[in-house]
Amino acid sequence: MKNFKLPFLVLLLLSSVMSFAQVDFRSPLQYSRQAGKKGVNVFETSKTDTVVFNGINVRVGGDFALQFQGLSHENSIVGDPLVDLASNFSLPTANLNLDVQLADGMRLHLRTYLSSRHHTESYVKGGYLQIDKLDFIKEGFLSEFMKIATFRVGMD
Repeated sequence: MKNFKLPFLVLLLLSSVMSFAQVDFRSPLQYSRQAGKKGVNVFETSKTDTVVFNGINVRVGGDFALQFQGLSHENSIVGDPLVDLASNFSLPTANLNLDVQLADGMRLHLRTYLSSRHHTESYVKGGYLQIDKLDFIKEGFLSEFMKIATFRVGMD
């Protein structure tokens, strides 16, 4: 019976951790495309304002990739030796993503490379400022136009 309790306890602990990892703790931002599967093939943000602005809101996220390369080559020229290639993992890449709700209808996105091939130092890859409401200028300013328009300034 003792031999059964330990594996059962480990399995129970791992399953609770795995189910906890599926919970989405991200706070919603106005006029944003959902990340992951729900955002695939969605190229523009919705113009429906479903999130109430309650002050500055910051969402921190990241991306990580570890790629495996299996390269081989051959040469038909006699006497021209090739360098031996081996299969291995390439340098992992990681990004830090910041999404900030600055004002009602104004969002900022910033993506920073933390590591990538041939770049061992961090640098900003890109980002943009997206404006869906001009209420920060004057309440209701160009509201009819902003129902169909979005300003996005930056690089992504």
